[in-house]
Amino acid sequence: MSERPEYPLQLIINGHKFKRVIINLHYRDKHADSMSDSLILKLVGQLDGENIPLQKSTEGFDYFVADPVSWEGKSYRVVLVIQKDDDFLGVVNAFRVKEKRS
Repeated sequence: MSERPEYPLQLIINGHKFKRVIINLHYRDKHADSMSDSLILKLVGQLDGENIPLQKSTEGFDYFVADPVSWEGKSYRVVLVIQKDDDFLGVVNAFRVKEKRS
């Protein structure tokens, strides 16, 4: 299965309006036991209205890392990509991260 799942989802991140989320299947290779499309959509939904610092820009794509994003007491890292002239938010990867201790 090489096609990336696409879901309708209205949200604004970094002032950019999105109508859909496309999830890369990379997470299924190493994180399938702790991650699902459904959980990724819940995590991404929490980012609505947020401004996330740019990590990298290349060939018309901007990459961002949201870390930590919490869900049910657990922390996750979500790697996102935006194509500047499109209405989709891409999820490159998502996975659990350990809590940072102070």
